[in-house]
Amino acid sequence: MQEIITSTHNIRIAYTYNPYVRSVCLGVFVRSGSRYETPEQGGISHMIEHMCFKGTWRRSALQLSKEMDDLGANFNAYTSKEITAYYVQCIDDCIEPAVDLLSDLVLHHTFPADEMAKEKEVVLEEIDMCADTPDDLVSDVAARAHWGDDPLGAAVLGTKDNVLRFTPEDLFAYERERYVSSNVILSVVGNISRDKVLELADRYFVFPEGPACAPAPIPTHAKGVQMGESKAVEQANLIITYPGLPYGDPDTAALSVLDSVLGGASSSILFQKLREEAGLAYSVYSYPSSYAGVGAYSVYVGTNPAKVDRALKMIAAIVRDLKREGVDEDQLRRGRQMTRSSFVLATESCMAIMRGQARRLLQLDASLDIDKEIARLDAVTLEDVRRVI
Repeated sequence: MQEIITSTHNIRIAYTYNPYVRSVCLGVFVRSGSRYETPEQGGISHMIEHMCFKGTWRRSALQLSKEMDDLGANFNAYTSKEITAYYVQCIDDCIEPAVDLLSDLVLHHTFPADEMAKEKEVVLEEIDMCADTPDDLVSDVAARAHWGDDPLGAAVLGTKDNVLRFTPEDLFAYERERYVSSNVILSVVGNISRDKVLELADRYFVFPEGPACAPAPIPTHAKGVQMGESKAVEQANLIITYPGLPYGDPDTAALSVLDSVLGGASSSILFQKLREEAGLAYSVYSYPSSYAGVGAYSVYVGTNPAKVDRALKMIAAIVRDLKREGVDEDQLRRGRQMTRSSFVLATESCMAIMRGQARRLLQLDASLDIDKEIARLDAVTLEDVRRVI
């Protein structure tokens, strides 16, 4: 059972004790991402994440890497549209030195100018890698089309011009607004006691006080067609995006069941009709994207350029049929079971629980109750799915 506790320094902690493993997952989750950036700041959250590993008051970048490897631990970080996370997964008897390392790079980094000059080149390569990956690139194109000028439509990596322009002072200034106790969650899962979690939090995670960031504005859903770049690849990559559901919406369970039926499994309608029956695609699927206050729902297909028109017409016909007929009892049963199984299997992972409980506490100020989530999935009815459609 998850517990929400608060450290002496006002850091909220999502904690789940698991005595059946010999490991601990511990992460620092910050309300910072591309959704909170201005166009001039685009990519700065991601740049900060990279630079946190490039040296602290006590350790050089090389020392950080060597000490991480000495522990045999998995240290990593990621930036999304709404969250920047830094985390470690280690054997339970290594947790204290691992936390010492993690807190050092998050709280005591120095953003050295020489390291930043090199890391800019790394981020530029990451931007180019995304541009060379058609399904990643079309996802960015679809976001721009769907969200327009809202920051949700901007790429998490930012632009090359922004990356080249950032200075250490820019990063520190943005960080002072975001990396404050009211915007931070500590998430811990594994074989570690509550008392030890509080001891580590009090000793190592002292963030400055500051106001929580204001909620991001809720964008409207744009309509139309957005063309991406023409590249020398074999397939046309397409995404069709519809309005979806915000994170934490009560109908999320019904949308998850619908997603399994429409495009989330090998028996799904999209997979069977476009791939198995028509041979139009190797990869075709649907997926929800949920954010604070708003969401989207998308269908992806990669197909031969000569078959684009046929693929789009088939998808449109499938959507029309869903709107007219909904799903049947057999599809509902199968979709519920697939969604239920996926959720339960995910919660067998300490890493997945660490991320899930952190996001729920950071964005909804609520705990993650696995049994309640399963019960919501079990309770989904045909009418629920029809309403979501």
